[in-house]
Amino acid sequence: MVVSLDSVVAAVNKRLGDGTLLKGHDLRNHVLPRVTSGALALDIALGGGWPLNCWNSIEGEPSNGKSVIALKTIAANQAVDKNYTALWIAAEPFVTPWAISCNVDMDRMIIADTRVMEDAYQIAIEMLDGRHIDALVIDSLSALTPTEEDEKAMDEMQVALGARLTGKFMRKSGVAQRRSLTTPDRPCLSLIISQWREKVGVMWGDNRVTPYGRAKEFFYMIRCEVRRDEFLGTDKHRVGISLKLRTTKNKTAPPQRQASMDFYWEDHERHAAGSYDIGKQVANIALDMDVVDLAGSVYKFDGQSWRGKESFFAAIEEDVKLQRRLEFEVRRRAGLLGITDTIDTDTTKPRKRIAKRA
Repeated sequence: MVVSLDSVVAAVNKRLGDGTLLKGHDLRNHVLPRVTSGALALDIALGGGWPLNCWNSIEGEPSNGKSVIALKTIAANQAVDKNYTALWIAAEPFVTPWAISCNVDMDRMIIADTRVMEDAYQIAIEMLDGRHIDALVIDSLSALTPTEEDEKAMDEMQVALGARLTGKFMRKSGVAQRRSLTTPDRPCLSLIISQWREKVGVMWGDNRVTPYGRAKEFFYMIRCEVRRDEFLGTDKHRVGISLKLRTTKNKTAPPQRQASMDFYWEDHERHAAGSYDIGKQVANIALDMDVVDLAGSVYKFDGQSWRGKESFFAAIEEDVKLQRRLEFEVRRRAGLLGITDTIDTDTTKPRKRIAKRA
């Protein structure tokens, strides 16, 4: 007796639940849901922003801007969605004034102050499974400590305990992150911040590794490496940092793409504390993609012209409409329209959000 495909699909869905087997034309979204990182350069490098309902990693050396990337991502999405709520698992101390300076709305931020690995992982799974939040950040993985390790004496060994627990968490949280492909469901951005450690005995090649095993690395949709390129300001008074980012793994777009942004932690000239240099960022990308014509020292775009680099950068920083026109054209040429084209990299100016929730 030959059983039709439709009969098999119906039987499996009846036994395991609706939506277990789907035909392509039944999918509600044919585009991977994403949210902006708050920086045009990083959105392009990621392939259109951070993907949702999966784990993404931000990795780098200490004090190289990893937490800044996560905070600015939350701030950018809070600015376009008045209900956007984030959970921050603070294995390292959470500095409220620093988050506020990055434009994060603390009324829509939930802080889980724990270093206990099992507690942190259980909180994350419950919040993801309950659809209570729009973003989840673990800061940082390196600071989490398994209970057994904490209770043991210093001379007692717990070989690979953290790695085993982290691998188990990645498998269990993957189930909690699943969202319906056919009906509206609340998506969630998941970020893990981690610091580099050194492999013992490596004489050639890259000896860097993140803590708690390799199992987690197979679950990451994107791995983004952040490093400090240089400080901004003078040797006597530094006002910011120039960030360089590279996608070492990306299952949603080509990997090994790079992005750069200037971030200011103090007010400096026309830049506010806690902001990116948006003018420089948009201008450089527009020039690189030939959105702006350069003839000698004259910059031309859409019937307007500016003489000199500083004049052009300042015009973009001050003229929001010009900034948005340039950004729209950049996203159009990069093939990102419909993904993050409604997001404004200036988090002080709300615009229509892109990811609708139930």
